[in-house]
Amino acid sequence: MEGNIMSKRKVKKSAILIMGIICFFIIYFISFNFFSNLGQGEGTKIVATEEKVDTRSLLNQFKSKKKIYISDGNVSNVRMEEEKVQEFQYSFNEFSKIRTPDSYTPIYEGYTDDDIKFSTDLNVFRVYTVNKEEYYKVPVSYKKEFKEILDTSIYTSFDFIKQYKTWKQVTIDYGDETKKISGWSYDDLASKMVQKRLVGKIQPEKARERCKYKFTINITSDNYEARVDIMGEDYVKITVNNLISYYEVSNNLFDYIKTDIFKIADSE
Repeated sequence: MEGNIMSKRKVKKSAILIMGIICFFIIYFISFNFFSNLGQGEGTKIVATEEKVDTRSLLNQFKSKKKIYISDGNVSNVRMEEEKVQEFQYSFNEFSKIRTPDSYTPIYEGYTDDDIKFSTDLNVFRVYTVNKEEYYKVPVSYKKEFKEILDTSIYTSFDFIKQYKTWKQVTIDYGDETKKISGWSYDDLASKMVQKRLVGKIQPEKARERCKYKFTINITSDNYEARVDIMGEDYVKITVNNLISYYEVSNNLFDYIKTDIFKIADSE
């Protein structure tokens, strides 16, 4: 009787042991498959997030940029207006690729909102990154027009003209009357200079003819003198060193000069 009981206990223990071993292997295989699939998923993600190499020329890559900043020997990091960016990039159609020149001293330099930079001496245009560079010939027949694009992009841009910390003296003319603006008011005046877009000359010139109040802002700095004609309520004409650009602007500038500077009432 006791022998039968002992035999049953041994069988029961063996069964439990076998079941334990089977469960162990089941859990092991399930865990192995789970982590293997997880690893494969992560590997797929890593491949998917690898950056694609842009095989286009640097000049063609540069044509797709929207934000461009330009400097010359006098001023630095002036952001080009959107319309000037398009005009500047369109000029690349005139260029032809050349080998690295023997000598090259840039006059203008600039960069985009990523790692592409450029420079030019008006004879050669260089576009480059840390790892690569390309040189292009600027046609002699196009040199004057190319220089004007670069100069107006700097000196008649709103980003440049609004840099009030560089202003040394500011006056505003209205007929025979001239108001000198105090230095502590420069930031107030600059804050009212809000452009909407670059425009042609016809509409602004007509607006100034029709407007009763003809104001002109005269700005003197170390490296330039700027004239900003208020062309009615919605336009301005910026003139620097015989370079001219017209902008549609917020009417806050006109209202500020009329009401705050010259104290002109609406009934006048």
